[in-house]
Amino acid sequence: MISQLGGPNWLTAIEPAQETPNLYLELSTDGVIFAVRLAIDEVPDRTLFGSDAPYSDPFLARATVERVTRPGTVRDRVLGGTLAEPLGLRPPARVSGGCGGTDG
Repeated sequence: MISQLGGPNWLTAIEPAQETPNLYLELSTDGVIFAVRLAIDEVPDRTLFGSDAPYSDPFLARATVERVTRPGTVRDRVLGGTLAEPLGLRPPARVSGGCGGTDG
């Protein structure tokens, strides 16, 4: 797993994740909206929500994911569905509307 989307190296962190089927990207602490959008667009099935709480705000981290995704499968996977699979957990229920994000 590449934690915190590789920090300042986020641009170079995405390529190895694309090429390595068991490598995941975790999104905590990345305040660059474009970086979050690119990671989700390029590796949607292996990008995991993270907030870096208590050092960062989980609400803002979730709002960032919701801002760059449309409601549906990809958003649901990033916000918990992908992590639920290997742990044998039921994916979280879809929450309509989110926390103020747009459809874009």
